[in-house]
Amino acid sequence: MNTPSVTSINVGTPSAAGAAFLPLGLTPARTRTSRKRPADLKAESAPNRTTTPPPAPLVTPPLPATTDKIEILIVDDAPEKLLALEAALTELDLQIVKAYSGREALRLVLQRDFAVILLDVNMPAMDGFETAQLLRQRPANAHTPIIFVTAFSTGETEIFRGYSLGAVDYLFTPVTPDVLRSKVSVFVELAKRNREIARQADALRRAEEARLQQQLEQAAARIEWETRRNHFFRLSIELLAITDYRAVFTQTNPTWERALGYTADELSGRPILSFIHPDDQARMNEALANVTQAESPLYFETRFRATAGDYRWLGWTIAPFAAEGLLYIFARDITERRQREEEINRLNDSLQRTATNLQTMNQELEAFAYSLAHDLRTPLRAITTYSEVLLTDEAAGLQPEATRIVQSVHRNSVRMLQLMDDFLGFFRVARKEPKRELVNVHALVREAITATQPDKGKRHVDFVIGDLPAVKGDSAMLLQVFVNLLSNSVKFTSTRELARIEIGCDTACVPPVFRVRDNGVGFDMKYSNKLFGVFERLHARESFDGTGIGLATVQKIVQRHGGAVWAEAVVDQGATFYFTLPD
Repeated sequence: MNTPSVTSINVGTPSAAGAAFLPLGLTPARTRTSRKRPADLKAESAPNRTTTPPPAPLVTPPLPATTDKIEILIVDDAPEKLLALEAALTELDLQIVKAYSGREALRLVLQRDFAVILLDVNMPAMDGFETAQLLRQRPANAHTPIIFVTAFSTGETEIFRGYSLGAVDYLFTPVTPDVLRSKVSVFVELAKRNREIARQADALRRAEEARLQQQLEQAAARIEWETRRNHFFRLSIELLAITDYRAVFTQTNPTWERALGYTADELSGRPILSFIHPDDQARMNEALANVTQAESPLYFETRFRATAGDYRWLGWTIAPFAAEGLLYIFARDITERRQREEEINRLNDSLQRTATNLQTMNQELEAFAYSLAHDLRTPLRAITTYSEVLLTDEAAGLQPEATRIVQSVHRNSVRMLQLMDDFLGFFRVARKEPKRELVNVHALVREAITATQPDKGKRHVDFVIGDLPAVKGDSAMLLQVFVNLLSNSVKFTSTRELARIEIGCDTACVPPVFRVRDNGVGFDMKYSNKLFGVFERLHARESFDGTGIGLATVQKIVQRHGGAVWAEAVVDQGATFYFTLPD
C-alpha cells in the first residue's frame, strides 16, 4: 500500500520516510513500503548528521507576555521545525511558546500552564522521553497533554514507552497542517473549558468565601450584640424580657426577681397571661394581638401577680421582632404612680363635689344678696327723699345740730343707694349672658367720655383716643367697662392740674390689648391683688369717694367675654388698666 499524497510541512530530514498519522491512543499504521527498523533509519540518517555542521548555539527568545489566550509549548532543537509548526498553528487563536531544548522546556513549565506540549523525541542532551519523564515528576504537569513529534516511524516498544511517560498522541513528519490543527484544537478547546470551569469555580469559591465571611461577620456582630444585650439585661433596673409571639417567657433579667420575686427559671416557658390580673387579661390579649399584627411598639398597663400574691401595676412597652418571631418587652413598676393617680382622682372627685356645693351656695348667696339689696332700696330711697325735703323745705325751722344730723342722714342714704345700685348692677352682670355682636369701640369710648366727663367749669380732663379696633361682644356691657374705667381715672386725677387720660389698643398682640392710662395718683403694686375685689379700696374714702364695686364689675364683664384684666401703676405717677376681648 502506498501512502496517500497530502499537503505537508516537512519538519524532518530529506531522507525521512513518508508521513505516518497516529490517531489519539493508537499505534502507528503498518505499511509495506515505509516500514523500516529504527537501526536502518539511524543508518540512513547518519551521513547527513556527519556531513552537516552542527548548528550554532540557540538563544531562547524572551518569554512573551502572559495573555488571556490559551498557550501551547513547542519543543524542538531545530528552529526550522519550530517555525513550520508555528506557521501551521497560526490560524488558531492561541499563544505559541517555543523551546529549543528539554531543559528550556522544563524552565518554561515552571512559569506557565500549557494546554498541550508538542515535544520532539530526538533531541540532543535531553531527548523527548527524558524531558517527558521529568515533566511528569512535577505534580503541576502530571496531566499536561504531551504529543510526541518524530521524524521516523517508531517501533511499538518506543511508542509504548512514550505512552507510559504520559504521551497522549504521536505525530510523524511530514505533518499535515489540518491534522496538526485538529489535534491541537482538541486540547486548546479542553484548556478553554478547563479555564472556564476554573474561572467559575474561582467565582463560586469567592462567592462562597464572601458568603462565609458575611456569615462570620454577622455571627460576630450577633455575638457582640447578644453580649451587649445580656450585659444590658443584667445591669438594667427595668423589667426586661424576651418572649415568643405567644408571649411565653424565654429570657428575663434579674430585675424580675428583685421587683416581683420570680427567678428566670420560674418565668421561663410560662405565658405572661398566667400572671395578669383577671380584670386585665382582655386588655393584655388585645394589646398582644395589636402589636403582632401592626408590628410596631405598643404601650399599655396591667396588673401583674408577684410571688407574695399581691398585684403590682406594670407599664408595658412591647416591640415585635418579626424576623425571629420574638417580642422584646420593657416593663416598669408603676404601682406607686397608679396609687397616686387614684388618690388624685379621689381628691378631684371630692374637690368637684365641694366646688359644686360652693357654686350652689354662691348662687344662693348671690340670690339672697340681690334680693336683700333690692328690698333695701325702697326704705333707703324714702329716707333720702324725706331728708332732702327736710333740708329744702324745713331748713329754716331746724336747729343747727338737727340740720347737721339731717345732712348726715341724707348723705349716707344717698351713698347707700349708690352702693345698692352698683351692687345690683354687679349681680346683673354676673347673671347676664353677654351678646355676641360687632361693636364699634371708638364710638363706645366717646359715649363713655360723655357720661364721665366732669361738668364744664369745675376741671378740665384731656382725653386722648387712639386707634381702636371693632370687637365682638355685648355693647351695653362693654360700655359699662369703659364708663367704670374712665370714671376711675377721672376720680384719681382730680388732684392734677392737668389731667390726661389715654384710651388705646395694642393690635400687634393676639388678642388685642386695650388700655386706659392716666396720670393720677397711682397705687402701690403690692396691693394689686385687691384691685378687683368687691368693696375693696386702696385709698381712703375721705380722699376719693366710691363704693368699691366699679372695678369688680369691670373684671366680671371682661371675664364673661372670655378675656382678662390687669393693672400696672407707680405711686403718684399714674396707673394703666389693661384688658383683652378674644373673638
